[in-house]
Amino acid sequence: MSHPGEFGWISKYLAPLASKYSFGLQDDAALLQVPEGYDLVVTQDAIAENVHFLSGDPLDLVARKALRVNVSDMVAKGAKPFAYSMALGMPDSWEDAHMKHFTNGLAHDQNEYGLELTGGDTYRSVNGLSVSVTMFGVVEEGRYTSRLGASSADLLVVSGSIGSSAIGLKIAVGELTAPDDISEALIRSYQVPNPPVVLAETIARYATASMDISDGLIGDCAKLCEASGVSAQINRAKIPVTAHVERLAKGNPELWKDILTGGDDYQVFCTVAPQYLASFQDSALAVGVVTTVIGRLTEAEDEPVLLDMGGLEVSLDRDAYSHF
Repeated sequence: MSHPGEFGWISKYLAPLASKYSFGLQDDAALLQVPEGYDLVVTQDAIAENVHFLSGDPLDLVARKALRVNVSDMVAKGAKPFAYSMALGMPDSWEDAHMKHFTNGLAHDQNEYGLELTGGDTYRSVNGLSVSVTMFGVVEEGRYTSRLGASSADLLVVSGSIGSSAIGLKIAVGELTAPDDISEALIRSYQVPNPPVVLAETIARYATASMDISDGLIGDCAKLCEASGVSAQINRAKIPVTAHVERLAKGNPELWKDILTGGDDYQVFCTVAPQYLASFQDSALAVGVVTTVIGRLTEAEDEPVLLDMGGLEVSLDRDAYSHF
């Protein structure tokens, strides 16, 4: 990037966020140290302007979302995140105030999740702001939880609530109206996800398969089923939503399509053997996370099935968010 502030910005705003093993961001690489008895876990997600966030969204919230979508992946693997690298594509319009606002958000969530910056890249982005994060975490050896370990006897479990972000986006872009207090809360859910980081140890101990819900509950369920060679039956009546979402959906049942397929929930979607369900849920509650059984796995004979409130099968015209 040829912006005159680039190297000054790295020194002034990014270097203070770096770990001691990153050499003040003055070298070409960094060192990572993994404790004995742990495996290194790596994930990468990017967010781009007008794809994952809106032009005009506060830059500190954009920075926090960029970190949290990666934290969410770590949680779902049973891992604890500790460091990240970032490629930051900045528009020509950026000035010192933009960088300060953005890095304030990074600093906030570094403190929230115990993260350190290891390095990365800055460059000119002609199509708007783009943030790509590679995150590093650790999990006890043998405790990594993939999408591939589920069996047809397992139960389907989600953390938190589903659909707030998708409904918040519809409000933010003017496709849906709601009272101010509801609008503010739901838009905030879209702007700043809240992955249940404290659930990682419970996932590592009890889940047979796990992933985060980023592209929509129904579509992500299909991905897990395909990876594990199973199918699923989801009961819509069991899917947890907030009081705000429930209120809006009662007046507009079509919103259920967005709740189920809109994505950006960044909650955990996992499978648990029935005999370990009580231990799983007790362990989650002990760290303040509510989990809900929303269905069960079946033999891999059919596509995943959604049951409506009356127990009948429901057909959806889309099953997940897709970039293409």
